[in-house]
Amino acid sequence: MTRPLVPSVPLRRASRTLAAGCALTLGLPQAALAQGLAISETIVVQADEDLGPLAASETRHDVSAARIEELNATTLDELAASLPAVHIPVNSRGEAIAVLRGASERQLSTFFEGASLNIPWDNRLDLSLLPAGLVGHVQSAAGPLAPHYGVNALGAISFWARNRGGGSLAHGTGDLTRGSVAIRAGPAVLGGGYSARDGTALARGANLPHAQSAPDIRTNTDRRLGDVFAHLDTDLAGQTLRVTAFHVWGNKGIAPEGNVADGARHWRYDGIAHTVLTASLHSPLGPATTLDSTGWIQRFDQDIVAFADASYTARDSLQTDRDRTWGLRELLHHSFGAATFEGSFNLLQSTHRQRDADYVGNVLPAGRGPTARYTQRTWSLGGELEYAFGQALRAEIGVGYDVVEYRRTGAFPRIEDVGAWSGRAALLAGAGGGWTLRAALGRKTRSATMRELFGSGINRFLANEDLHPESIVSAELGAEWTDGEGSSFYLVPFLQDLDDTIDQRRVDGLRQRINLSGSQVKGLEAGGNWQANEAFALSANVTWTHTRRKDPPPGQINRIAERPALLATMTARYTAPAGIAGWLRARHIGRAWSADADGTLVPLNRATTFDLQASYILHGPGLPLQLFINLANLTDEVVTPQLGLPGPGRTLLVGFKVL
Repeated sequence: MTRPLVPSVPLRRASRTLAAGCALTLGLPQAALAQGLAISETIVVQADEDLGPLAASETRHDVSAARIEELNATTLDELAASLPAVHIPVNSRGEAIAVLRGASERQLSTFFEGASLNIPWDNRLDLSLLPAGLVGHVQSAAGPLAPHYGVNALGAISFWARNRGGGSLAHGTGDLTRGSVAIRAGPAVLGGGYSARDGTALARGANLPHAQSAPDIRTNTDRRLGDVFAHLDTDLAGQTLRVTAFHVWGNKGIAPEGNVADGARHWRYDGIAHTVLTASLHSPLGPATTLDSTGWIQRFDQDIVAFADASYTARDSLQTDRDRTWGLRELLHHSFGAATFEGSFNLLQSTHRQRDADYVGNVLPAGRGPTARYTQRTWSLGGELEYAFGQALRAEIGVGYDVVEYRRTGAFPRIEDVGAWSGRAALLAGAGGGWTLRAALGRKTRSATMRELFGSGINRFLANEDLHPESIVSAELGAEWTDGEGSSFYLVPFLQDLDDTIDQRRVDGLRQRINLSGSQVKGLEAGGNWQANEAFALSANVTWTHTRRKDPPPGQINRIAERPALLATMTARYTAPAGIAGWLRARHIGRAWSADADGTLVPLNRATTFDLQASYILHGPGLPLQLFINLANLTDEVVTPQLGLPGPGRTLLVGFKVL
């Protein structure tokens, strides 16, 4: 039975198995992995030659703990960007949202220690608001996913908690200063961190005729972010208990759209507070039966202050958001003979409270109006059966039922709940010669979020409570190869066919979400690793997608906005025994389209960027100390994920860390 990407099993046990699978994939001894040798930027997680117990029916990629240490990232969006097929644009709300294989960002589930991190009000998560120091491991899953992933999960990125000590201090472009520390005390890890910046670098060639005065720093992109966390992994009466908690607080500005004179967002996020508590218990119920239980609570608060113009002095309006979410996941695993069964139950309930007010003379009035309350409950049941036709062939079939209940809808009339079946069929085969072949076909439904149905975006959107859920049929073929000497290769064609795709239109100067007749995403993932010797490694991956509407409007370009046709990455890495190490990475973003002020799609520029890092480890009487320097976007290339919202220009970061 394919284990879920969400870490329902204890990470201690899962990490040992994962290390073994990665070692087989890369042809490395487990001892090398245990010493933190990061050979490739990403690893395809596959079964070993006889399709062992962690055979994956979907495409999985991995960023190891050692690779995370190499990246020296500040926030989670920088970590997730290292995963193949993942694109992370920053939208007009200032949110760094992950997009997987060109699909909608609301089709992607984000997990932390098995808990769903997506804010259910919009089923998205701003990855730039969570510090990278919280995380020790990252994985993605794409393709037809099993029913146990839960409601609306057509793709997934899973983050696992940091489980080792260390510390770092760094300074960089935009007056970025950050520091973090983590201390291991027996089975627990305690830590925290803080970062502050005046803004992100602006590339010299960026064309921003509006809302941009400084030549080198992007308008209104300052950020302050602090965090504390605790993690416990221990045995308890024959069971394994895992508890993790974090609290993040801060504020940040949101870059305005610099291509329009009117209608741009002039916002700031104040009072950000994000708290998550997760607990998981692995319980053996017999020699062939286990139960994995995960429960969590999540609290997310933010105040959105809208300003009249890019001077950010005259306050216009305030939106206060308060989100409270709790969830539960149960996975029952039972083996009998050549068959394995897994039953799943997922439950998630979230309440969004929103209060809006207008400033009068830059002051809030005493009476701020009523609080609108929206409550959503989602749950799913699933069953999956896997059968081994010998050591080199396995078949899997799974069926589930997903339900979305809109229990409170603010001032809007109550709408009908959504219920739909999901399923997946898959086949895996060991073809010999280091090859593993697989095929999967699945069906899933993605329901409209409460924000898509009822949200106004501070007078930017028209509500549309008549949205229908998206129905998605997806398929993929996979071929993965390793030579047992450190080299590997994968090739994965994929297809997504959607009915009732949720998109946008313009109505009297406002935006409104609507259902299209449908859309289709077809594409190809490919990549691999080459280990030339102990010191030098080369890795590369490319994702090509072809995204089109099924019934495009006459006279309009047939595209979906902000979906690049090509993503490609190549990384060369050098590690010397003397403690010197470095890597050079090239990234390419292909053609994408974005809506102008009239809603017409216009092409965005292609872009290729280069990132460089060098480090040196000092060994002394104390702890090993690593000095590092990182240069991102060496050529100061203009990268434009969305019209009027360029990405960061050339950025320097220098610092040290205690290993």
